[in-house]
Amino acid sequence: MQINKTNKIISVILACSVIGTAMAAPKAQWATTVTNNKITLLSKNIDSPRINNNREAVSFSYKLDSQEKLNFNNQPFVENSRQYWLDSSGNKLLKGIQLPVTGGDTIIRISPLSNEKALQLKASDIHIKNNGMDKSIRVFADSQQLKATGAAFSDNSIALKVQAQPGSLNLIVDSNTGDTPFVIHVFEPKSTYVLSLSSTKATYNANQTISITTDLLSENKNINASLQGYINRPDGSVLGELKFIQNKNGSYSADVNATGALGLSQGLWEAHVFAKSQDKGIEIMRDAQTSFAVNLNTAAFDNNLKMVKGNVQIGINVGLAGRYEVRGVLMGTDPQSKELKPIAMTMSANWLKTGTQSITLPIDKSLITESHLIAPFTIKNVQLNNQTYFAPVQTVKAGINIIDFK
Repeated sequence: MQINKTNKIISVILACSVIGTAMAAPKAQWATTVTNNKITLLSKNIDSPRINNNREAVSFSYKLDSQEKLNFNNQPFVENSRQYWLDSSGNKLLKGIQLPVTGGDTIIRISPLSNEKALQLKASDIHIKNNGMDKSIRVFADSQQLKATGAAFSDNSIALKVQAQPGSLNLIVDSNTGDTPFVIHVFEPKSTYVLSLSSTKATYNANQTISITTDLLSENKNINASLQGYINRPDGSVLGELKFIQNKNGSYSADVNATGALGLSQGLWEAHVFAKSQDKGIEIMRDAQTSFAVNLNTAAFDNNLKMVKGNVQIGINVGLAGRYEVRGVLMGTDPQSKELKPIAMTMSANWLKTGTQSITLPIDKSLITESHLIAPFTIKNVQLNNQTYFAPVQTVKAGINIIDFK
């Protein structure tokens, strides 16, 4: 009887041990909700060639320096412009056009939109008056020097430098160029008048509203301005106009809804803004542009996550079949500071059909051991990319928490 009682006690202990082990099985959880991204099938709207049709499954990790400070908040690009552009023609330039200037060093680039050799401009053909007074000019860069910069200047472009007083320049090009279209670029590198422009995000998720902010500043103080602008897709087509409202602090903002206009890839989107103002009796003109990315809405993470043989299987709702990649930064906890520190970049790619699919991110335990970091572990900045069209799809910066993983 004593032996049977002992056997029963041992059985209960073993059963509890098994239950405890099952309860402590590792699992993965999204740190934030990820299913708010509505999928739209875009197969008829994607006007870009397929770049990658590889259907081979690939997974790997590589070590990161645990002392490296990672910043997952990509900052949007801020353009601070002291320049503007004007469209003109040979006939208009023969009569003279007015260029508002705020004073100081002024660089004027004159570019005919033609590469005919007969349109080669010379400094002797160009005359400039500043507030009615003749100005001496010097060639800042000729066509060969401009092209040597690698920029797409016309073969016949010329850049001039003048020292101007606030007011206007009257530019005359005394050459037989007829109706040839010209672009005039005015740059005032030391001007105190600056048009600042940025988007509120470096990357927008699909179907988000794109928000643009801008300020016309004089010595870092806001001044009122008349603004126009638009957003264009990577292929140059216009998504929509920017209609600005002035904020309480004097800055301006505009929103454009990108829903239903996401079928493009292979490039950044751009916002263009044109500002006019009057200050201290002079006219100010400024143009600026900034760029940002818009995710391609062909798939989205769903809430399905599970650990499979020590790796993380991530559910994906696929609206358009293609080659998709998931990547993220595996991080562990420093036993002394209790801070999260990087261990490895982990990534996996495979061809996915439409519907509910999954990609498994590898967890390299040897890299965890080498890092000397401990639980809790997490995978930050989890990105979903469409490799077929070389385009971002979705990013979850908060990432995936790995629970009870030793």
